[in-house]
Amino acid sequence: MTAQKNRGRRAVAAAALAMLALGVTSCGAINEQATTFQYAASDGIILNVADLDVRNMLIVTKSATDEARLLGSVVNNTATPQTLTVALATGSVSINVPAKTSVKLEDEANKTILPSAGVIPGKQAKATLSVGGSSEEVGIPVVDGTLESYREFVPGGFDPSELTHLTPSPKSEEHH
Repeated sequence: MTAQKNRGRRAVAAAALAMLALGVTSCGAINEQATTFQYAASDGIILNVADLDVRNMLIVTKSATDEARLLGSVVNNTATPQTLTVALATGSVSINVPAKTSVKLEDEANKTILPSAGVIPGKQAKATLSVGGSSEEVGIPVVDGTLESYREFVPGGFDPSELTHLTPSPKSEEHH
């Protein structure tokens, strides 16, 4: 009788362990793993246009009507030079990317200026990115110098007084 009890207990324990394992792993059967999502880990967008990889693209400007600077990287893994055209309603720019290289728009040598973003910082500028006959319609995030890391890229320079509206003012004491 004791051997039969032990076998029964082992069967129950094995079933409980199987249920526990199923409970721990089954969420992966219903929900996709977060690590499988491709997303922009920074403020810019990530996409591929034809053979070019566009990484962390965004626009830095003071306002909707001031000059705007394009930031990010464009990677060309092919053996032939490629040109990326970024067209907004306010104008367009072309970025030449030599074969097997990347162009980092933050570098002074690759400074790319648009007439304006056409939208205020905090919005997305509608744009068409094209390479040869391929194109993608995108919304490129527009930022200003509120975040310190973008201040050096604001066309015309960043004026810290533009942030005074973000500083809380001391409240006067109320007397009842």
